[in-house]
Amino acid sequence: MPWQRYVADVATELDEAGRFAYQLVVVTVPRQSGKTTLMGATLEQRALATPKARAWFTMQTQKDAVDWLLNEHWPLMAAFGNRVQLRRAAGSEHVKWLSSGGLVRPFPPNPAGLHGKTSDVVFVDECWSFDFVQGQALDQGIVPTQATKPNAQVWKVSTAGDDTSTWWLGATEAGRAAALAGRTSGVAYFDWSCPDDMDPTAAESWAQYHPAFGRTIGAESMQAALDMLGPDEFARAYGNRWVSTTGRVIPLPAWRAVADGELPLPTVGRVAFGFDAAVDRSDAAVVAAWRNEAGVAQVEVADHRDGTGWLAGRVPELVERWQPTAIGYGTGGPAGITLTALTAGEWAAACAGLLEAIVADPPTVRVRPHPALDAAAASAARRALGDAWAWGRRQSTVSISTLTAATAALWAYDHAPAATGPFRVY
Repeated sequence: MPWQRYVADVATELDEAGRFAYQLVVVTVPRQSGKTTLMGATLEQRALATPKARAWFTMQTQKDAVDWLLNEHWPLMAAFGNRVQLRRAAGSEHVKWLSSGGLVRPFPPNPAGLHGKTSDVVFVDECWSFDFVQGQALDQGIVPTQATKPNAQVWKVSTAGDDTSTWWLGATEAGRAAALAGRTSGVAYFDWSCPDDMDPTAAESWAQYHPAFGRTIGAESMQAALDMLGPDEFARAYGNRWVSTTGRVIPLPAWRAVADGELPLPTVGRVAFGFDAAVDRSDAAVVAAWRNEAGVAQVEVADHRDGTGWLAGRVPELVERWQPTAIGYGTGGPAGITLTALTAGEWAAACAGLLEAIVADPPTVRVRPHPALDAAAASAARRALGDAWAWGRRQSTVSISTLTAATAALWAYDHAPAATGPFRVY
């Protein structure tokens, strides 16, 4: 796409000595712009053009980086046939160009990820997901790898972040300052985002700020993202606008609006449960969810107690009494009971879906008040989950087990498989 070509052309400009004019390249673009495709092309070009090059990249987790290499990037390399080799062995996955000996490899985003290695180019993707300490550790790990590589580069690419993304904010501010100062060496900065005087959720604005709109993403996909993420997260992910999480993620007026102390009991066989436990296992919760005849979601805490030992006995009791259609729990949850877990993508969609139902006008969910659930709603924070987000158990100031259980319960109800007989826990 034009924006990718422009970045590649400028970022690889050479100085009079024939070396890259820019040692640091900072790129911030909306989600679904094609930044990882640009990353892949640049990594492979460097590995092919530089003898025995070492081209490294990382993402929010090593697993994400390996998954991208094997499942998204490698299929694009099929056209090169036997000119390249792919190694799939766990821990040493890489693409190798036979003519140059150059390697493209993932590394874990921690201080030891590149220990003892050399690098000709390093990409850090999804920079917004790293806090200041993690980002500083990445920098400290990368710099020594390029000490003997006078023509090396570091690329940092990401969408905008929130107020936990201070490392990435520092990188973008430094890059913007360099661009405004007219610098043509050292730092190259590229930014596509929605202007402050434009509404990022307005359909007529999408073609004006999203560099891939009309090429690889259209109005239908943008609208679907807006519906799922809600306006704030859509503005960050697709408008590439910085957002704050200092205030409540779940606005107090919206939470009060969904409270309903007169919820009727659900119908046996037409309800789902979700459960979760605090990270430190200090408490756990089981929450019921169902929908009324009008399709409005109903949520109620079925049980909430200190500790987690009681879950194993309580869940079968609730199953016997209510014959639920499904029981769910969120990805990353510590409860440890083996039932149907939501995948990472489903969990992100479930979290966004519940928040959207709460803040909708009118809201599409009703919640029976409960002290623990009210506290969870007041303190719930978000954490990065790829380009999406999920409830942050560790980032929240109190246990949010009731909220995460409610999220899993509603998703389980809406995505329950066709009934094949009474639900049982063995």
